[in-house]
Amino acid sequence: MAATLVNTFGNGAYLATGTLFLTRSVGLSAAQVAIGLSSAALAGVVLTTPMGHLADRRGPKQVQILALLLSAACFAGLTRVDGLWSFVPLACLLAVGDGTVKAANGALIAGAVPPPDRVRTRAFVRSANNAGVALGALVGSLPLALDTRAGYLAVLFGNAATYLLAAGIVRRLPDVDPVAAPAGGPAMVALRDRPFLAFAALDGLVAALYNALLSLALPLWLVTFTTAPVTLVSAALLINTVGCVTLQVRASRGTRTATDAIPVARRGALVVAASCVLFGLTAHRPDGLVVALVLTGATVHVLGELWLASATFAVIFDLPPPWAQGQYQGAHQTGRQIGNLVAPPLLTALVLGGGVPGWLGLAAIFTTAGLALPSVIRRCLRTAGTRTPPVSPPCSPGLERSAPR
Repeated sequence: MAATLVNTFGNGAYLATGTLFLTRSVGLSAAQVAIGLSSAALAGVVLTTPMGHLADRRGPKQVQILALLLSAACFAGLTRVDGLWSFVPLACLLAVGDGTVKAANGALIAGAVPPPDRVRTRAFVRSANNAGVALGALVGSLPLALDTRAGYLAVLFGNAATYLLAAGIVRRLPDVDPVAAPAGGPAMVALRDRPFLAFAALDGLVAALYNALLSLALPLWLVTFTTAPVTLVSAALLINTVGCVTLQVRASRGTRTATDAIPVARRGALVVAASCVLFGLTAHRPDGLVVALVLTGATVHVLGELWLASATFAVIFDLPPPWAQGQYQGAHQTGRQIGNLVAPPLLTALVLGGGVPGWLGLAAIFTTAGLALPSVIRRCLRTAGTRTPPVSPPCSPGLERSAPR
């Protein structure tokens, strides 16, 4: 939690200032920034699962520390960027480093925390993540307001320092031993697990949509279809942040296994769908009614998000075999990265192009996902027991070895 809070504090400051640094200080065009970010997303999709596999083979703690150190060097390197071709390699390395940190962190929790406590631990980490990003974005507003190169460079060096500090904190965690893969089996078992890949893709799209709904779709909607103040977006984001920081652990209670996650995932998706309907009802309404509907919709939205996140944690900890936690965490991150590519244009097309029917279409997507997720999870559960267990050395005479999970 401490490492996450420190690291995401720096990330929050960079998220608030990074785009303007690249365009106003470096001089990149919006199209060039988009090229760099798209290249980074592609690199993350291709390499995150293999890096998760590396965490299994070399130990998640060591791989996470290396990824944090690499990311620190890349953020320091961004201060020297002077064009597109110096930006693209660093952006790709940062995307791979970010995916590796998350995959290795998941494997570290799986290896260091008893199974009944993993979802609760991950919920605490998510609370710390949201708190760090929110505080960092608040601090980042100062250099954003100054709009000077010195201010932007201070954010970059400060973010690099948070990665170094996070690496130092992770170094104090208990070691999790590398795990040997089964002899003769495929190296990338996660990429052969079609039911899990289906879950990762569907969950990745759902998460990307609910994450961008308040920060992208709602602002575009309010300025186009209402006369309400845009500051409503800040209020909605505040409700979301406070809810995620204070209620994520409570929302995860009773959700420990993939079986537990089935009704929770359904409920969460349907509740987010209801928030979409509430947001859609604000079109051309009096400002007072718009305020009430947006604040209510934001509250409903965060409840659904909390349940969906809790269900996700239970699935991604419960389904992977013990020798492949890292690569399964990486495969799940890949689904998130693909969702992050699809969600912005989809939301923009639905909300700006569709109007009220667009919000209803978005509600239909969440409803369909809520009805589909239970079937996908059940299919994952049916195939989870068919994997070959790792080969263990013979037991010493007179000792019994418990059967692998």
